[in-house]
Amino acid sequence: MTLTRRGITAVAASAAAAVALAGTFQVVIQDHSGSAFAATTATTRSAPITERALDNDCSGGHVTFTFDDGPRENTERVLDALDGFRIDAVFFWNGQRINGREHTVTRAVAEGHVIGNHSWDHANMTTGESPDGTKETWSPAWVRSELERTNEALIAAGAPRPTLYRPPYGAINKQVDGMAQELGLRLVMPWGYHEEDNIVDTQDYEGATTQEIVDATVRRMRADSIITMHDGQGQATLNSVDALQPIVDAMNERRLCATTEMREDTTGGMLEMYD
Repeated sequence: MTLTRRGITAVAASAAAAVALAGTFQVVIQDHSGSAFAATTATTRSAPITERALDNDCSGGHVTFTFDDGPRENTERVLDALDGFRIDAVFFWNGQRINGREHTVTRAVAEGHVIGNHSWDHANMTTGESPDGTKETWSPAWVRSELERTNEALIAAGAPRPTLYRPPYGAINKQVDGMAQELGLRLVMPWGYHEEDNIVDTQDYEGATTQEIVDATVRRMRADSIITMHDGQGQATLNSVDALQPIVDAMNERRLCATTEMREDTTGGMLEMYD
């Protein structure tokens, strides 16, 4: 079975694998030049079937889907779902997770997604504290290293130089943002300080169920919304993938389409707190 989107051909190892992705399967991504790479993915349950893709006149405006913390074991599943729903998204990835998943970077770029910077190892860039509880000695040089190493890893894997970044945990201040701007990176917060900031945090990382993700998103989603999900958080990612169909249904009803273009104000009102 062969599926084609934006000049990219995905050839499933079997017809069954294109519908039910339980077990281990291989997808070969091939461009018109004939170059190809294979992605072998193991999964333990069937992938959601795309019954109704995004398909409307976009008269209601656009929203931007974002996914954090990859690339990891479920990122390929997210890409499969987005392809089926005809959604282009923005991924914020950690540099240290790219090694061994270069094919995922290549695939995401080829399918029209944008990749942003999410630091090297998901450390809090305002304190130096890492997810494992260790703490680096904070310095401007360390902050720059977190961002520069990630840029370099993404570029080496075939992505364009990132122009967007999202700080892990949403931990930001003007000093960190100033250094990011020097590297050509623009802040995109995962949540907003006020409702009018129009950033919809699905809180999938907090253990939200699929229905809770749907309810939170559909209730707040409107033109120019930035929707925050995760592709690197195990069950949280699976719940977000399962939530996409009802979210897409609501988008079709409201004539909303998806875009990777970030609106001008994406700071969530956070930097103003430091004035």
